[in-house]
Amino acid sequence: MAQFELVLLKGESSISSFPVGADGLIIGRASECDVVLPDSMVSRRHARVYVDGDMLKVEDLGARNGIIVNGERVSRLRIEEGDELTVGTHTFQVSRLTKPKALSDTGALITFEKAGDMYQKMVRVPGGELPILYKAAQLLGTVFDLDDLLRNILQLIFEAIPAKRGYILTMDNETAEPVIRASLPEESKRSNPTLSKTLIDHAVTLKNAVLTLNAQEDYSASDSVVEYGIQSAMCVPLCGREAVVGAVYIDSGESDVIFRNDHLKLLTAIGRVAGVAVENARLHQDAIERERLVAIGKATAGLGHSIKNILVGIKGGAEFIDLAIETGEWKYLQKGWPLICRSAARIEDVVLNLLAFSRDREPERVPTDLNKVVGEVIEGTWSLAERSKVKVDFKQGEMTPLQLDSHGIYLALLNLITNAIEACEENGGTVTVKTLIDDRGRAVVEIKDNGVGIAYDAFPRIFEAFYSTKGSRGTGLGLACCKKIIQEHGGTVSFDSRPGKGARFMVTLPIQTQVG
Repeated sequence: MAQFELVLLKGESSISSFPVGADGLIIGRASECDVVLPDSMVSRRHARVYVDGDMLKVEDLGARNGIIVNGERVSRLRIEEGDELTVGTHTFQVSRLTKPKALSDTGALITFEKAGDMYQKMVRVPGGELPILYKAAQLLGTVFDLDDLLRNILQLIFEAIPAKRGYILTMDNETAEPVIRASLPEESKRSNPTLSKTLIDHAVTLKNAVLTLNAQEDYSASDSVVEYGIQSAMCVPLCGREAVVGAVYIDSGESDVIFRNDHLKLLTAIGRVAGVAVENARLHQDAIERERLVAIGKATAGLGHSIKNILVGIKGGAEFIDLAIETGEWKYLQKGWPLICRSAARIEDVVLNLLAFSRDREPERVPTDLNKVVGEVIEGTWSLAERSKVKVDFKQGEMTPLQLDSHGIYLALLNLITNAIEACEENGGTVTVKTLIDDRGRAVVEIKDNGVGIAYDAFPRIFEAFYSTKGSRGTGLGLACCKKIIQEHGGTVSFDSRPGKGARFMVTLPIQTQVG
């Protein structure tokens, strides 16, 4: 009987190909279907694909949106290799499964079904291979970077089995073909290695673990295995919870090492655990990618809102300047030009904070006079304080030079002092900036104001990116950027506040920060 599979070309599924067995495949949205498609355009039981003699057929199971073959809606039809079947928003291509080349008689084979029973027996036997399997099991919840995980798996295999070359292959998301992802020794990956396609096909297609003692017969005629003199090789599948995620391939290289059946059993057991670990790592990476996309969306929305508000100020200033040009009355220029200048300054703040927040970098530390940096920040905010009728008082303490990134510290303190001035601008209050060495030998910058204070419900989110208590005037990046910069210096930033009574922010920095 011919063997076929449906290969997913378009749509979302954790499985990229679906072999059509003797019972056929039911495609639908229901969890009990053979091919489950989480798609609102798909009915619970949408279509059936089945083998009839040497032919493959598809039939509509009464689905509301029907089935499409090669662009035409059908109710029942013979489908052939290369045809495209569309169900909802998912498209599959019909492919014919080719049976892997037969292995030579000198070797061993463990089927997927036997591997499960064998693994359970091995973990119940004290001593023996249990320590190695325990180490493999530890990978399940401790290593989530896929490249690190694969290196750890190979190192574990080389501890237990006298292999000379080892490779881990994972299934390519686009081609559904196994590709080399890790190797030992490392240089063996770069030399376009010769691997037995026969063994790999048995592992990834039939889920069989295979040992051959006559590797040269089990390579295709085009392989240069004779040049390498490889005699013994093994390949086992890496099986996740739902599908094969890859394979482990090891061989004897140019040595006279001969693998035994117990080596194959151990490699198979490691492969069962490692397959789940690889699947976990991929799920973890997928989750990180989803979080990254959510963060990008949130950042884009936050920045878009801030820039839109800044553009309103620029547009308003431009309208005043147009009036000045049309009427010749410079009073309009006196109103419009400050609006444009303040808007330009706000754009500069957004850009500087965004760059500082988005880049992970080691501060470029040089001997720095912290009092001088604070003084420069206060000088830079003078016009804002003057316009807001806020008094800024600087109380300098004795300070030893610190190893700091002066530009980063300037930006962090600029955010804090600007916030303090803006908190006082309604009633023209006072901002007090103090530097000192505390009793734990740390440099401290204290910024205290008697402004509006911070609402208690804002406390947990005050350092969260894109969270602002200033409404349309704030970007929500200032305090998040400040905290990041201070932490990069090994310091801390904290605050206390009473609504209506003002706020106090404390920046602490280690004095003995070493360069490099």
